[in-house]
Amino acid sequence: MADDQYLQPYKLATRDLDDMVLRLHQLVANDPQSALLVRRIEHAKNLKVMEVSRTLELARSGDREGSLELMRTGEGKRYMDALREDLGVLLGNWRQVRRAAVQDVDRRVILGAGALAFIAVLVCCLLIYTLFIQRRAFARVHAYTALLNRQASKDVLTGLPNRRHLLAALEALTVDADTDTRRVAMLYLDIDGFKAVNHTLGHKAGDAILRALARALREATRPQDVLTRIGGDEFVLLSVDYIDDAQLRELAARLGESVRMVGKHEFSGRFPLGVSIGIATYPDTVESIDGLLDAADAAMYEAKRAGRSSYAFANTEGQQKVLRLHR
Repeated sequence: MADDQYLQPYKLATRDLDDMVLRLHQLVANDPQSALLVRRIEHAKNLKVMEVSRTLELARSGDREGSLELMRTGEGKRYMDALREDLGVLLGNWRQVRRAAVQDVDRRVILGAGALAFIAVLVCCLLIYTLFIQRRAFARVHAYTALLNRQASKDVLTGLPNRRHLLAALEALTVDADTDTRRVAMLYLDIDGFKAVNHTLGHKAGDAILRALARALREATRPQDVLTRIGGDEFVLLSVDYIDDAQLRELAARLGESVRMVGKHEFSGRFPLGVSIGIATYPDTVESIDGLLDAADAAMYEAKRAGRSSYAFANTEGQQKVLRLHR
């Protein structure tokens, strides 16, 4: 009974070895090289267990000398050396596999991080490029809009500002009218004798006369004055900060002379030209800047009824004083 208790640790150890070998078989099932090593380890383990079993059996039967002789042969040591060698090779293989797996994971992590970094840079570049394209598109739209606004405010034939530009300038002056003490004058010009050019030589010749008139009138005015062509043979001059009516009379005479010289030089003087001018002033003759255009227009018709080459001042009573220009 005592012998059986003494052998109990041996039996437990043998069972544990069998369980460990079985687990090793399961772990290396997908690796042929490791599976071969495990089979060799199992074989060496079985030989060692058998050698220990024979030794114990001889000892239990009373043949101590036989048991010792078996131990002296070194058979058990050879089994253990083979077992240790195969276990070392198996452990080395596992370490190599683990190292390769770790390296593979590291490589995948590095590649993944590099890919993410590349994608992040690419996204940033795309965002920057998108912003650049967007800003350039906005700039083009803004430039095109500004061009359209300029073209919409310019007379195509003469290059002078048009009626739209004139109304915008009047609106700007109206906004500042409550705090602005400057005097504002408007001269409404209607060319006399222009229709004869169109009827005789055609609209192409008439257009040439209008361009020449635009240049001459522009040269006769101050840089800060706004000269516009509002349609046909009608021009409007908006003058700010004039001194007095005497200055406006001088301006009207200068404009009339410019028109007369155009008629004298164009087409060998075949079409004498004149101009009827209506003059309205704020705040002298109109109560608001908005009323300048209507008042100057009415004064111009009064001058035209009085004859060619005349100008008329509008006044608060609705009457116009007509003066003749030099002919």
